[in-house]
Order: sequence, then structure tokens, then C-alpha cells
Amino acid sequence: MLNLLGPIIVAIVPLASVVALLLLVTRRERVRDALVACQVAVTDAIHQELGAIVSPTMRKRSWGRCQLVIAVPLERPAVVGRVLTLAHGALDRGGGIAGRRVEIVLIPQPERGHAAGERAA
Repeated sequence: MLNLLGPIIVAIVPLASVVALLLLVTRRERVRDALVACQVAVTDAIHQELGAIVSPTMRKRSWGRCQLVIAVPLERPAVVGRVLTLAHGALDRGGGIAGRRVEIVLIPQPERGHAAGERAA
């Protein structure tokens, strides 16, 4: 009986490893798809009401929370407030990541004052 146990273990370990890796990849793809769906929901909500003034992106930090990063025009507080309200509403309506908390990170929007040909000397 003991002589049969070794070959069985040798046959099961590689199979179990492959199954575990497939499950890990499947889970990672589901999280990525949920991030994309959340980003699309927030972007659609903002663009529907305010137009294409911001472009939010979603990312998942390693072993951490999901983050919604939005570059906003900080010199226009009314727009920033409305963008936050719309993003929060989209996350609450089901655009969120299945029961996970999402951090909303605001960064300053780059200046658009200079055209490509108008560079300072």
C-alpha cells in the first residue's frame, strides 16, 4: 500500500498545481474585468452630465484597495464637487467593485494653456 502512495502523490501534485494556477488567473481576470466595468460606469456618468472634462482611471493596489484616480481642474471647485458627486453615485449604483471599498483620488489636471507650437523660448 505504501508503495502505491508515492506514485499517486507524484501524479496529483502537478495536476493540483495547474488547477490552482488556473483558479488564480481566473480570479485575477474577474477583478480586472470588474475594474474596467467600474471605470466605464463612472466615466459614462460624468460624461453624460458634464461632457468629456475628466477621464477617470481605476487601479487596484497590491494587497490594497481599489482606487479611482481622477485628474480634475482644481481651480474650479464647483466642477470638482460635481465630479465627486457623480463618481460616488456611479459607484453606489453598482458600478463599484463587488462589495469592496474604492478610494477616490483627485490629482490636478494638467494645464492646457499652450498649444504644441507655442513653446517658451
